[in-house]
Amino acid sequence: MNINIKHANTLPTPTWRWLKINDTTIDCENPGTYVVVKPEIINLPKEITLASQKPADFPTVLTGVGEEAREFAESHAGTVNAVTVPANYVADLPIIFKYELVDGNFFVDDNYIHAEAGSKVTVVLAYNSPFTAGGFHGSSVKVWVEENAEVEIIQLQTLGNKFYNFDDIGVTANSEGKVTVKQIEIGGHKNWLGIQVDMSHPKAETHIVNHYLAGENQHIDVNYLVKILGKKTDTTILSKGILLHNAQKTFRGTLDFQRGCSGSVGSESEDVILLDENVVNKSIPIILCGEDDIQGDHAASIGEMDEQQLFYLGTRGLNGKQIRQMVIESKLAIMQHEVPTELHGLVEAYKQEAFHYE
Repeated sequence: MNINIKHANTLPTPTWRWLKINDTTIDCENPGTYVVVKPEIINLPKEITLASQKPADFPTVLTGVGEEAREFAESHAGTVNAVTVPANYVADLPIIFKYELVDGNFFVDDNYIHAEAGSKVTVVLAYNSPFTAGGFHGSSVKVWVEENAEVEIIQLQTLGNKFYNFDDIGVTANSEGKVTVKQIEIGGHKNWLGIQVDMSHPKAETHIVNHYLAGENQHIDVNYLVKILGKKTDTTILSKGILLHNAQKTFRGTLDFQRGCSGSVGSESEDVILLDENVVNKSIPIILCGEDDIQGDHAASIGEMDEQQLFYLGTRGLNGKQIRQMVIESKLAIMQHEVPTELHGLVEAYKQEAFHYE
């Protein structure tokens, strides 16, 4: 079986075709042997319902990688997790789904998170394998946040350096609903990430955070789209990463202010450190505006380390190799801080395998 998912990570408004960033294709010639992998589940309280099939009343939620990827995940899912948080319930600890894959695995998981009115929960999805492993993994996460509910989704990916991986997320938030999505990408050979958020209701909040560290010919392709229609909504998109060793990254970030979203604010920013000259970075931040009474802005910082910073560190006795190692380890420490303590070991183990020679 060969995997070929076309029209992935499609821009809502196309730009020049020769730039080759309007969309992409998820392709893998040898995905491995199809398997069903059951997660280790940590901190699941008895008040929260976990089912193994899509809820009948779950609405259609569009996702960032695209319709073909969403349909692929739903039709090939070996594991389905449907989490329902009852009204006004606040989960004190993050619920963790930890997957351990091995070389040659082809595995897909499909997830549905429903936070009823006034509830609060953090759901963590972690995907790990031995460093030298290869295979194919895909995940689809659909999130339904009702009135005044709050959901945080954290994805940690530390798959082997030959894995092909896509992580596809879709969110719909009702009035005064708040959703935070954090994608922490460290491993894999080729990675496709996408998030689409429907902000059709007033005073909803969306905060997207992406951290990545790409080296050794890794590819990362990202598409974040927030459709803003409700009044007085609040959106932030933040992407921060490091590229080294022939890594390639494409980032698409779109704030789509549609007619009727008066009083809404949104910002997106990107911070990329290029540690080697042979890396490729493509960034296309977009603000679409169909409403007058809004505030939208974007910023980007892309380049090598600041000369003043290098000079300062050099005067403190650090050579170029030590500075490079410090930058990498600082980034990994930030990634580690973003996930629960139960998963810190996954980040540490990947660091020892991938970056000990820096």
